[in-house]
Amino acid sequence: MSKAKELADRARAFEKRAATAIDLSSREHYREMAAHCRALSIEHREAEQLQKLSQAGFEQLAKRSNLPSFQNADRPTFQRTMVVGIVLCVAFVAVSFSLRPQATDDRVLVKADRLMRTAGDPSKVR
Repeated sequence: MSKAKELADRARAFEKRAATAIDLSSREHYREMAAHCRALSIEHREAEQLQKLSQAGFEQLAKRSNLPSFQNADRPTFQRTMVVGIVLCVAFVAVSFSLRPQATDDRVLVKADRLMRTAGDPSKVR
């Protein structure tokens, strides 16, 4: 049995549970689960239909579609646009990271300075 049919059967089972549920919250929960399973069943059915089409058939179907697609119409331009977008995002993150306020914690520098000044000196006796 396909996944779409399993999900449709599960949706029917949830509808039956909703019909026999005693309290309102359980009934609503089972109805929501049934609706979710029906939606997943439709998605799986569509995915199975697309898998049945060969790659060439799918491309022909995409070309015949009334909705123009930027990805299908001009693949090299789409790829260049995606690369430029990614480069701009990386540049934005790099600039944002470099311009953030720096921490004013200089305790480490003070301790390092003290260690350098006292290096080689015998430790003080208390």
